[in-house]
Amino acid sequence: MKMLLIVFRELLAEQVHTLMKEHDITAFTEFHNVSGTGETGPTVQFSLSAGANRMILAAIPESAAYRLIEGFTKFRADHLRHHAEDPVPLHVFIMPCEQVV
Repeated sequence: MKMLLIVFRELLAEQVHTLMKEHDITAFTEFHNVSGTGETGPTVQFSLSAGANRMILAAIPESAAYRLIEGFTKFRADHLRHHAEDPVPLHVFIMPCEQVV
């Protein structure tokens, strides 16, 4: 099992949820109004702004995790083809995951 940590700007929420649904990811935890700063700059500190971040944690089978990562990789590549000058405000991290309770 793998844990995916997906961090993205609010403005990408619909695309992220669509991609997860297309890959049959239906169980996850989502955090709204996550703040921070990084490659794409600082986030806005108030809810429901296009500049705010969201974060999703999804514990899923390893094969599903890698299929979803491939989907996000394609999404990022498509975004960059159309907006080469803009960094994509989407990051996906993978970690081992073992349910213990």
